[in-house]
Amino acid sequence: MTEMNKIKFTGTIERLQSVKTRTGTSMARWLLKVSRDKFKCVAFKNVAEAVLQLNNGDQISVTGTGSINSWQDDEGHWHNDFQVSCWTVEMAGEKIVYDKPGKEKEVAPQPMQQPSFSDQPPPDEGNAFAYQGGPF
Repeated sequence: MTEMNKIKFTGTIERLQSVKTRTGTSMARWLLKVSRDKFKCVAFKNVAEAVLQLNNGDQISVTGTGSINSWQDDEGHWHNDFQVSCWTVEMAGEKIVYDKPGKEKEVAPQPMQQPSFSDQPPPDEGNAFAYQGGPF
């Protein structure tokens, strides 16, 4: 089964920041401008270190998971914020994958390609609503 919360965007970097977590782990935060929209992005460890080598205005593709953060300010007002935790980034033909503990690093240069319909997973045969091909 594919991840239900998997997000992939391609855009340009804005407001890139280097941050250290309380444990000293490398972290990068930035805005990803996609057309007229902007998405808050965050990456850790080797992915953060790779992103921090880039500059504002550079194009990047990110794959990760989205989450909504909620908090209450000092005046009692609630706020919501959407953020993408980036586990894979692609830039200048190189793909960087988050180095999970206990897993070998997957850092291999790969050319960026446009997705094609053949790249999509086959439809779920048990799902009556899955796309079966043909006109909509």
